[in-house]
Formats: sequence, structure tokens, C-alpha cells
Amino acid sequence: MTLDLQKNIFLLLTFILSTFNQQLSAQTNSSDFQLSGTTIIARDVKLSATWYRKYLDIAIKEYKPQQHVKMQTGDFNLLIKQGKSIMLKSQIKFPKGKKYVNGITKIGFSTNKFEEVKEKLQASNQKLIEDVTEDKNLDMRFFLTTDPDGNQVQIFDKPNPVDSVITKAMFFSITSSDYINTMKWYEENIDFTEIQTVDESKIHYQNLLHKGDVIFEIIHLPYESLETTEFMPLGRELASFDELKFKSGAGKSSTFEMDNNANKVRWMR
Repeated sequence: MTLDLQKNIFLLLTFILSTFNQQLSAQTNSSDFQLSGTTIIARDVKLSATWYRKYLDIAIKEYKPQQHVKMQTGDFNLLIKQGKSIMLKSQIKFPKGKKYVNGITKIGFSTNKFEEVKEKLQASNQKLIEDVTEDKNLDMRFFLTTDPDGNQVQIFDKPNPVDSVITKAMFFSITSSDYINTMKWYEENIDFTEIQTVDESKIHYQNLLHKGDVIFEIIHLPYESLETTEFMPLGRELASFDELKFKSGAGKSSTFEMDNNANKVRWMR
């Protein structure tokens, strides 16, 4: 066997091994990938924390009045921060020709107590934006409600016969007038992949992606939408989902701080 042939065989084997390791790493990354945290800017941290504890059984771990509340369910951490001179989305005065706001618009949780959560919300006269609906693309039932600041919270049905409540953060939604580049950013930077569409009724304004068990919804906005910097007065804050955190494996190092729409995003890996 000539020396050149030996070199070529060695290079080929090295390439094959490298490709295999990359694929194995991607599969491992995907299987342990999770939505590990969200930060909310709230007008009243006590009111907001009470809502998430009462209806979603998320435990309060630390409470500092007028400052913040730290909450947890499983490996998911919810940080609720007291806002300064808060503005609700319902209070936004849109400039002429503008109707929508870009940003993180929904967080979603699966629960094994789906009907109980819905009944508890309705018994307390909490508003349901969308009643129980079957999402054929996700093969899951869900309903949509709002927290005390008007942030949209999507609840998914994940049956489990155990008596204890299992609440898992597994969904987020971003509204974007540049949805093509938003999808590209999450595909290239966090390895999300698009979900095959079964029901095409929302195809003109929605894309669904996933990585492992985490589902990402992109809502297409027309160009009449706003960035928060266009309407927020100085010294005021918008009641909203302010940051998303993802985690893979031990989650010892952090990569990037903002996506292409300037949403705060952190991936611990």
C-alpha cells in the first residue's frame, strides 16, 4: 500500500469519525435540552407569584417584597422582577399604522392535571383567551390564558396517572415581523428544526420548531409592528416575558445574550 493511499484512508476515517461524533453530540444535546428559565417583569411581584403558584403549582423559593420572587418547578426557574413605573401591553398607544409588538409573547407548560387547572382558573373567573383546542401539528390539547400582567400562558395536556402535579415548561412563542430570519437564527444557533405540518390552517402566520421536547412557535407579524424601543417612555418598563434560558447537560457555560430581534436569550451548555 502506497504512502499516499494510506494518508487518504486515514483522512477518510478521520472524517467519518468526526461526522459520527458530531451527530452523536447533536442527538445528546437534543435529548437533554430544556427550557430552564424565564424572567418576568411584573407590576406586582406578589400578585404574579401567587397566580403561578395557585394555578400551575410552581413553588416559591425566595420572596423579597417589591424586589423579586424566585420560583421553581422541576428544573425550570421562574424569576419575577418588580418593574419600575410599569406599562401594560393594553396601555400601549400605537402610532398611526402600527398594531403589534415584537417580542416573547407566550410561555407554555404541560401538566398532568389539565382539566383541574382549567376548572380552577374558571372558578376564579380567570379569562381564557382560547378554550380547549386540539393542535394537530403537535398532537396535543391546549388552552390559552393570561397571568395578572396580561402575559399569555399556554397550558398543554400531558396525561400521567400519578397523584402529584407535574408541571413542565416546554413551549415559548415569539412574535416577529422578520420571522424568516428569526427561524434561521434559532436553527443556526440553537439547532431547532421545523415541525412537519399536518394542519395547514395556520401556515400563513405560524411556524413551529422543536429541539428535544421544547416547542418554539413563531408568529408572523406584518411590518406595522413595533419594537419596544419605539414606544417605551424613558424610565418606564413593559410588563412582559423579559428573558428565556435554555440548558443542555451540566449547563456550565453561557452562549449569546440576544437573538436577531434583540430578545434576551441565554443557552447554558
